[in-house]
Amino acid sequence: MKPLVRIGCSVVLSEDEDEAVHGYHISQAVALAVEQANKTDDLPFSIEMSLGDDKADLEAAVDIAQGFISDSTVLGVVGTMNSHTSLATAPLYHTAGLTQISPSASNPALGQKQYKTFFRMVPHDLYQGQEGARYAVKGLRASRIAVVHDGGDFTRPLAERFVQTIEKLGASVISSCQIEPGGHHYPEVVTDMSKHRPDLIFLALIEAEGRIVANQLRQAGVRSPFLGTDGLKPSLYLTTPDYDVEGPYHTSASTDVYKQACAAEFARAYQARYGELYSVYTAEAYDAANVLIQAYRRASSLDRTTVLSEILGTKEFSGATGTLEFDQHGERVNPSINIYKVVDSVATFLGVSSDLY
Repeated sequence: MKPLVRIGCSVVLSEDEDEAVHGYHISQAVALAVEQANKTDDLPFSIEMSLGDDKADLEAAVDIAQGFISDSTVLGVVGTMNSHTSLATAPLYHTAGLTQISPSASNPALGQKQYKTFFRMVPHDLYQGQEGARYAVKGLRASRIAVVHDGGDFTRPLAERFVQTIEKLGASVISSCQIEPGGHHYPEVVTDMSKHRPDLIFLALIEAEGRIVANQLRQAGVRSPFLGTDGLKPSLYLTTPDYDVEGPYHTSASTDVYKQACAAEFARAYQARYGELYSVYTAEAYDAANVLIQAYRRASSLDRTTVLSEILGTKEFSGATGTLEFDQHGERVNPSINIYKVVDSVATFLGVSSDLY
């Protein structure tokens, strides 16, 4: 009888509706990888996914991590989705020697704290902020730029690098506003942007606050184009057909499963299995699971130390997100950022940032 091993999967499945949509599809991508692996004739073990709902909550994420750590059949984890929960769980996985691959957590500190077990599938926020700034100045020719962020683990470092980069490129930050997460009215932002009328407004926000701020600015008559990040990609921030404004534009660290050739095979399999296709971090989760599965397969012994060694030795893994390799900090080598423009309420893929200017 084949030994049983597991992949833990810690994602948001409840509490936050916007986040739970991503978590649901991320978990399906991991499940697909597991199903496909079990159908192969030469797999020397049986594999299961162990799924946990961390609710984007620190306590819940820690509880799930401790559960995975206590289960000796869990040799690797896909998750968590969020930066704050990954920052809380990474030291636990590090101490336990349990490999953690996040499909989407992008806070720079995660790669700076020397957690030997932490890896991620996306570039960190400093890189996305840098590429967004380069596109703002070189691609959109903006020179008077405003920034709105909420001070969070995801948004603050991203906004800081955006500001640093546009200033190096010769543009000016004419306004910077920090809002309180969870609010419903942001009159200070509306007043400030109405006064300054910037060439471009960079929204370093996530979905709930992003769509509120965007709608209130438009209702107040502010017509400056918006540039957002992948924290806003699937939200109603994109639907601005009632206003005669270019864009909005946004960056994304995730693979576009609709447009990018590397994801085509995964997209077909995902759609065939689930009857739908979803693009936000599903390819990343699928590759994270498959990197783990291949490490399990190559391991001379099914234990966490050996699996971690195999992950560290991953070279030129060809997956749905392209060719994958990790550096010594668990960061992806040669990452890319996608750029989108909304045209007739549809996010239109413009290309990879490095190819656009």
